[in-house]
Amino acid sequence: MVRIIRLSPTFAVAGQLSASDFPEIAAQGFKSIICNRPDGEQFLQLSTETSERLAAAAGLSFRALPLVMGNVLDPATSKATQAAIDELPAPVLAYCRSGTRSAMAWAATISKTQPVDTVMGALQQAEFEIPGLADSLRAQPR
Repeated sequence: MVRIIRLSPTFAVAGQLSASDFPEIAAQGFKSIICNRPDGEQFLQLSTETSERLAAAAGLSFRALPLVMGNVLDPATSKATQAAIDELPAPVLAYCRSGTRSAMAWAATISKTQPVDTVMGALQQAEFEIPGLADSLRAQPR
């Protein structure tokens, strides 16, 4: 089973999922999955299409929001992430290769409505150390 890292009561992140993870994720009470991993990023990773099919079979809602490090903090990413959070049943699990991009996208989105120090505290409590992220979040337009 993939390691799930909770960032809030309604949002968690994880690294790459395997086919057997989807029913386990549903059994843990998650209602939705966000795939932040672009197809073809790594050999043998599940495709978005396969992930969506596995999510549906496990009774999970699914949204694909592929991210590369260069667009994680873009306003368009925050807007799409916020829309997914608003529209998908909670709790939501977002995944990428390691969970870091998903955590950064969550942080960029949540920092628009919560203090950056609070957001960074949640990341640090979850053992994410992302140098320079706090400054980047503070520099974003709210």
